[in-house]
Amino acid sequence: MPAATSLPARAPAPSAARRRRSSRAAVVSASSSLRRAASGGGSSWRSERRLMSELDRTVTSGAAERVIRGYVGTKSERAALAALSRLLIDSDPLAIPFYEAVTQARWFKWSSIHAAGVAALLEATGGAEESRSLVAGSAARLQCPSEVALFYCDLMAAFSSRGLNRRAMDFYAQLRAMPPPALSGSGAGGGGGGRIYMAMIKSLCLMGLAAEAEEALREMVSLGHKPDAFQFGLVAKCYGKAGQLAEMERVIASMSDAGIRLGTGAANIVLSCYSACRDHGKMLMWLKRMRKLRIAPTTKAYNFVLNSCTTVVKMARELGPSLPLSSAQLVKKLRSGSPWPAEADVVQELLAASSVLDKAMNWSENEVKLNLHGFSVTSAYVLMLQWVDAIKGGRALPLEVSVVCGVGKHSDVRGEPKVRELAQEVLSRTGSPLRLSARNKGRLVAKRDRVKQWLTTEWTSPLLEESTDQSSSTSDQQPFLPKLLRKLGQMFSSFVSVSR
Repeated sequence: MPAATSLPARAPAPSAARRRRSSRAAVVSASSSLRRAASGGGSSWRSERRLMSELDRTVTSGAAERVIRGYVGTKSERAALAALSRLLIDSDPLAIPFYEAVTQARWFKWSSIHAAGVAALLEATGGAEESRSLVAGSAARLQCPSEVALFYCDLMAAFSSRGLNRRAMDFYAQLRAMPPPALSGSGAGGGGGGRIYMAMIKSLCLMGLAAEAEEALREMVSLGHKPDAFQFGLVAKCYGKAGQLAEMERVIASMSDAGIRLGTGAANIVLSCYSACRDHGKMLMWLKRMRKLRIAPTTKAYNFVLNSCTTVVKMARELGPSLPLSSAQLVKKLRSGSPWPAEADVVQELLAASSVLDKAMNWSENEVKLNLHGFSVTSAYVLMLQWVDAIKGGRALPLEVSVVCGVGKHSDVRGEPKVRELAQEVLSRTGSPLRLSARNKGRLVAKRDRVKQWLTTEWTSPLLEESTDQSSSTSDQQPFLPKLLRKLGQMFSSFVSVSR
């Protein structure tokens, strides 16, 4: 369908009052969004920085719009659309004048997703009349019924993502009121029935309407369209988030009836729902089923499961004096002290799988490296214990051994990087020779000979076998000595590296 017939020539322009309401605060809040989007869209670092400087200097909405028009007029289509998408994701008011500038570009082609996003943002910021005008104008110029149906699906997703569920349900009602050929894709210009139902299922799941989404899934199959594992996963996750685990399990089981093999994505969805409910028994059953089907746990699954193990989470956060320093000690302590009987079995099942460790560990001729990026503090703790077992397995060590824990740039918590702090604490308590690299403060490193000597020694938690009826003052003082020794070791290591 030609672009000229599928879209209004330009989006409705925001009113003068709306322009006045765009304050400098909105301009400043958009700077970081535009910076990320422009870099992702192919803009050079210098032009990106120049754009941010110009926006920071603007004091009126009119000045900001002039900067935006200049950016859209000089940058590529990819860069401009990436910036628009980022502004819409962040629900930034500047997305409205940005979209108006995009519609005036010579390369402009109408996009259902962008139009729906702008309409939802207009509604959310008080421009209901402008929003309805944009929706009506776009729908009126779409001549193909299946394209109108897809537009309604995008409107449902955009409005529901901004909490406008009542308006989203209005679009759902209009979608259901369309003639059956429009939804099945058998009308004029049809062929998009499968896409329509995929978009409908996604939008309904975003709104939390799991039963309606499942009904759309059945309808999709009855019309001869073939859903994939993603659609089943969306419906299952929607049930799981609502705590309806029996329905979630039923949807996952129905995948085999549709001839779809259970994959990693669907398996992760089930684990995430079980972990949210802290149902360790079902997590254990599911992990065993995954092993039987040869579906290896992923990093996401590792995080889901271990973050739901409350006892392990507490250990990793507190770093108490009786912290287990080996995987065997960890399982033993969980069996004796965890209030959840299945927690130890869940951890042991994860430890038995090597897929996550194999992906996080790089073993080359020159170095064996454990990369802790992407792991939570709890997962990093368990993975390190698993890693130590692996390097003690008798395989010849390369010249250097290192643990990459980062410096916390991607962490949501400010201050001392928690993963690095954990890695230092655990390794120091085991007598490990790994120390912070002088060149990279997010990397612990040691030479082969020292590591081999370390691995031949045995270490245990000093208070693991002691009774738990100690006085609180004594238990509070116990962690002081290991931390003091670790700090002294770091200072000595830094002194040696500088003197060399």
